[in-house]
Amino acid sequence: MTTPQPPLPPDQRLAVEQRARYEKFARNVAIGGVIICPMIALMPPRKIDLYTFSLSIGFYLSADHLVKSYTGRGLIDNTMRARLNPVPDLPTEKAREMHQKLKEKELLEKGLDGTRKAREERTVWHKLWMGDEPDDWKEKRMVEERKALEEGKTYTGMILDQIWEVWNWDKKKDREREDNEQKKP
Repeated sequence: MTTPQPPLPPDQRLAVEQRARYEKFARNVAIGGVIICPMIALMPPRKIDLYTFSLSIGFYLSADHLVKSYTGRGLIDNTMRARLNPVPDLPTEKAREMHQKLKEKELLEKGLDGTRKAREERTVWHKLWMGDEPDDWKEKRMVEERKALEEGKTYTGMILDQIWEVWNWDKKKDREREDNEQKKP
């Protein structure tokens, strides 16, 4: 049982009431900002300028205020926590252990077959950026780099060779292949 609190002096009671009115007003403005700012930004003429930027900031500040009032942390803090720990904290130690075991079992089941599936399931952006490069491309590049350095090439020379290959789309290698084919018979 709680003990009744003594009544507040009039000036403190007035401060508490003003604080409650301010919080209610700020929450209503934030809800309005989350709804109205994107609507105004999407109205014609749609263009990216200072006006749109200010509406975006208004939307962010409104959403941040609402998230902070519900969770006690801002939007960025919540996103960073979600990124660092995608699985929310599990309630018990046994639940965490079980989750870890399931994760390990899933990784073991994938095994070697998982690498092939991972390559097939690459996103469009990853395919566009990396092309058909294998996953161990960095190791292969380091071996090539070591060989070139042992042969006496410089980093500048290697970079210029790579630029030449990209610029000419390996025409030099095609010419070498044609020359080798002509010399064989």
